[in-house]
Amino acid sequence: MRWTSGLLVGAATVVLATALPACGTAPDAPGGGPAAPATAAAVPKSANVADALEVVDAQFKSINAADWSAAWDAWTDAAKAEIAKDVYVKTNEACPAPAKSVFELERVTPVDDSTVDVGWRRDGISEHGTSRLTGTEWRFDPGSTLVEYAGGADAAIAKRKEAGACTRA
Repeated sequence: MRWTSGLLVGAATVVLATALPACGTAPDAPGGGPAAPATAAAVPKSANVADALEVVDAQFKSINAADWSAAWDAWTDAAKAEIAKDVYVKTNEACPAPAKSVFELERVTPVDDSTVDVGWRRDGISEHGTSRLTGTEWRFDPGSTLVEYAGGADAAIAKRKEAGACTRA
């Protein structure tokens, strides 16, 4: 998958365009003097979308390179606690997603200064996850895609094979 600077600039422009109007001051007061600063509702800080998308891009690259350990290592602590590394790695080594899947970004939604929801389409299926700022580092939360692994590797592999979604026999 290729991330273009246009996507990042576009996302940053949307964030700035929505935040800037609330940051101004009122027009000059009648009589030509400066007006008091406008009182506007507090505008939440916007996340650094470019940094948040870097962790998503790294996740997609790890998946396409079949580097399941690296993909899991980039997860949030909460996601890691939900699905053990060996379950994720074993499932994907035994029954990986199609090689070189094309990840098409569908939406990028900054939620607050430490959360960016991301939606993508891969192999005709829409999925979503979240980039979360934990301390000073962005981490990936795979979201609902973890449900597939909840019953363990053997169950996930069996479901993939039954659905014909396994690239290995």
